[in-house]
Amino acid sequence: MIDSSKVIRKETVTTATLEDAWKAWTTVEGVTSFFVPKANTEPVVGGRYELFLSLKAPKGFQGTEGCKILALEPQKHLAFEFIAPPQFPNVRRLSTRVDVIFDQVAKGGVVKLDLAHSGFLEGEEWDEFFEFSTWNWDLVLGRFQYRFSGGPIDWNNPYIPHGISARPERKLRDHISS
Repeated sequence: MIDSSKVIRKETVTTATLEDAWKAWTTVEGVTSFFVPKANTEPVVGGRYELFLSLKAPKGFQGTEGCKILALEPQKHLAFEFIAPPQFPNVRRLSTRVDVIFDQVAKGGVVKLDLAHSGFLEGEEWDEFFEFSTWNWDLVLGRFQYRFSGGPIDWNNPYIPHGISARPERKLRDHISS
């Protein structure tokens, strides 16, 4: 059962043009400049939106393999499927949804993003994934801001935004429940 009260909502404002902010979220070059070191994006509804963070992991465990774009309104709205990382094996079997709304605050270089991550179900592992995702979106949006002020992320020494603490603790899981 979906817990409709569990929606992660984040927003950020950055110095970028609307076009540059859009490209950052919808092109391979853009996504790899702040989100993940490797990506496969096809900016059409039904196109791939795959984010690869664990490049040394076996195929199928590197990131959001198989995820697709759900909605696309250029320079206004992007929605994509999102799956949990492998440390949440039961949750990973189902996708959640991320919506990003783009809004030009000032012509020529100030953009506001509103992000909503929804589709969380009930249960202990889902609660842990929710907590992890809340932390992760702070990290991602901080890197998105940095990308326009300091340049693309160096994935050999990734930028950690000020105020971002260590990853939330997760229980070690040695089985997948049915």
